[in-house]
Amino acid sequence: MSFHLSSQNFRLSFEEGCTVFECEVRDRHGEFHHRKIKLDAHIGNTDGWFIWGGQNFTRTARDIRLEQTGNGPKLIATMQTNSGGDRGAQGLMLADKIENNDGHLRFTGA
Repeated sequence: MSFHLSSQNFRLSFEEGCTVFECEVRDRHGEFHHRKIKLDAHIGNTDGWFIWGGQNFTRTARDIRLEQTGNGPKLIATMQTNSGGDRGAQGLMLADKIENNDGHLRFTGA
């Protein structure tokens, strides 16, 4: 199940040069647990575009933020291109590849 349907209080934090997604995730008993997932372990930058299955997007991104949408939180950042420019603000729907596994955030694969 996509995490956003059973979670609350979405936010970003930054730890050791990486972007971390945090929220409170409900388990099968209805209890909420504070959970984190390091987005840089699952998201990269390919010439100015986000890519699932990559790594370390934070190194080449600026103005990193979350936007709340009807389909869950959207990661937004201005991503650097290979030539050193940028493509402007790019977006990535976190619910496309992150799910709630009984109160734990889990990346579902590339």
